[in-house]
Amino acid sequence: MNRDWKRLGDAIKARREELGMTTQQALADAAGVTRQTVQSLESGKPRKRTPKALNAVAKALGWGPDTVAGYLAVTPSVQSGASPRLAEGMPVRVVQELSSGEAVDTEVVELSVPGSPFKLVAIFKQDAEAASAAPEEMAQALEKWSRMQRALREIADDQT
Repeated sequence: MNRDWKRLGDAIKARREELGMTTQQALADAAGVTRQTVQSLESGKPRKRTPKALNAVAKALGWGPDTVAGYLAVTPSVQSGASPRLAEGMPVRVVQELSSGEAVDTEVVELSVPGSPFKLVAIFKQDAEAASAAPEEMAQALEKWSRMQRALREIADDQT
């Protein structure tokens, strides 16, 4: 499974500095890990396994449970142009939005009982200029997306 360790490393460093932790040791102390661990994570060096210390670092940075996964996710580019079946009957604005940028994540919720034919599909995407966004902007967007996903699931689960 491909993961974007470089993007995560950049985000950790940016968030650490945003929080006023001027040294890697400051974050290490806050997370209860070694400075070498923080240095390794910030380097963005690809790895085969997710370090156990990553959860402690994420918590010290004030990140939610899905933030790390969001940074690690390699986002495949949305193919140019929506497929004819997808575009059929869609408003022009939706077709345009689906035809540009990259899909970061999706959420599909059933709108009534399990197995129902009615579903809501939400797509979290980024435009081309989002590639140059600061890591903290992406972190904020991912945090908000996570909250929206939870809210959608809660609404869908509400049987009243």
